[in-house]
Amino acid sequence: MSELLAVIDANPGDAPQGLATVVAGLTLLERVLRLAAVCGAQRAVLVSQEPLPSLGDLFRADPPLDIQTVTDIGDVPRNTSRIWLKASVVYERSAVRDAASAAADLPRGESRRQSSGHLAITGPAPSAPASLDEAFQAGPATLSPGWTIQIDSPDAVRRATRRLWNGCRKKEDGLVARYLNRHLSLAISRAIVQLPIGPNHVSALTFALGGAAALAAAFGGYAGFLVAGLLYQINSVIDGVDGELARVRYEFSVLGEWLDTISDDLSDFLLYLGLGFGAFRTLPDAPGPFGPELWLALGVAAALGKAASMVVYYRWLRARGRGDLLAFQWEFKDPDDEPSHLSRALSLAHYAFRKDFIVFVAMVMAIGGALPYLLFALAPGNLIVAVSVLVQQARQGGPQA
Repeated sequence: MSELLAVIDANPGDAPQGLATVVAGLTLLERVLRLAAVCGAQRAVLVSQEPLPSLGDLFRADPPLDIQTVTDIGDVPRNTSRIWLKASVVYERSAVRDAASAAADLPRGESRRQSSGHLAITGPAPSAPASLDEAFQAGPATLSPGWTIQIDSPDAVRRATRRLWNGCRKKEDGLVARYLNRHLSLAISRAIVQLPIGPNHVSALTFALGGAAALAAAFGGYAGFLVAGLLYQINSVIDGVDGELARVRYEFSVLGEWLDTISDDLSDFLLYLGLGFGAFRTLPDAPGPFGPELWLALGVAAALGKAASMVVYYRWLRARGRGDLLAFQWEFKDPDDEPSHLSRALSLAHYAFRKDFIVFVAMVMAIGGALPYLLFALAPGNLIVAVSVLVQQARQGGPQA
């Protein structure tokens, strides 16, 4: 596999403010370069017949790739695989990612181009296109085009911005996330996308909110449990913002994945302990013949079940160089197996009763003054999940990749 070079048509076309046109928080030039970088390009060549503006005015931070600027397409290096993009176009990331993978695998001398006129790949061939127009002409084979929007008017900017944000909606979203949380988190993300706030800053904020919810729960009483339930729901909404900023601004990193996952898990862990302690302090008795010590036992059991699951799937993620819990493959969701009635039921339950649903129920129970009683479901539920994760990993032979 050869080095992958991103060749960017840096002519601004009819973009309203040229290459400085901002779409979802990034200028056109920074967007296309960041996209090329996250899709595997190691270097970039900007091809423009017009003088380019100062690059420092077009980037939020340092450029994501080493950049060479040329005016003649004949000066583009030919001894490497190339992906050809236009700075005046906003692309669907998956299409560029697939094209970059195909370009990197092209054998020497082979060339393919996409018929859309906005995306092309070429292998390490000795010849070069005679012009940028020729570079983007249809070749003997096509790539998956995805969606592309040529930025040539304010309306095109709005359409591209809308498509990018809509791409943050995930099929894995649970019911509450799909119909409530995602609407709120996207509104927040849109409002701050041009501010110097990164996904990791948001992950730190979600952990702070989770810690504050746990502390409020530990104080107990109706007021403490109410504040805990409300903060827990706010935490759940804000938790979507870091991923949305990362996807729209192409600010992905394994560190960011781990910060997001760990902040979520520690927030849950601390809340369970705080809830058990707060109920022990402020509720005179537990249901039935048990004393208030039962609340402590339930909180500790829920926290231990969570911790056991964390240990197992953290090892699984670490072995694969990932930090995103969504990458964890549950056995009942294995696409290679014919789904049974049980696996279908488990998959449906996993979708319907995701964390977003549990957090929303916690808020409703807090408003009704019954939040501690959620521990009666969380304690056995977390232990069951921990056992199922342990059994699954034992069947699969451990966390090795």
